[in-house]
Amino acid sequence: MKHKILISIISVVIILTGIYLYKDREIIALKTGTTPPLQWDDPYENDEEPIQLTAQNQTLSNPDVHLTEFYYLPKSKKLQFGLWYRKKNYQPNQTANIPDRIFQVTIQDTQGQIFNDDTVVKTEGIWDEFQRRSISIDLDHLENQGTIEVTVSLIAQDGTTITPLESASFKVTIS
Repeated sequence: MKHKILISIISVVIILTGIYLYKDREIIALKTGTTPPLQWDDPYENDEEPIQLTAQNQTLSNPDVHLTEFYYLPKSKKLQFGLWYRKKNYQPNQTANIPDRIFQVTIQDTQGQIFNDDTVVKTEGIWDEFQRRSISIDLDHLENQGTIEVTVSLIAQDGTTITPLESASFKVTIS
């Protein structure tokens, strides 16, 4: 009897693990770098070779988000990366003015110019949400060890007014 219960429990754990891996297979591939978080303007003309700017994922603590490697598309002039977080920690909330995109990402170059016009494509998993981000920016003038500062902010939005609630920043070196 105890043997049957143990086998039943192990079977249930294996089945639940299989369901999780199947349901979150796209997010797992994006988070681990198996699939780069790239968005193409024209999916039939995606012969552009991305330049990888960072070597590993970043983890920010306040807000509690994770970022994939950063990629630059030199022909399209776009910086692309993925951002993911626990769904239970961050949800859109109309009464608290938390918009559907939840986070704003801004890029500041060495001349102080700010870029924050981004495209967001969401993928929902069981516990996590993954956002592919694409920001239009020309990095060609920053060759030879220039840097950009990336700021991720949890935001509240009232009409067109955006207020950062929590922010974290880090620098990315362009080589």
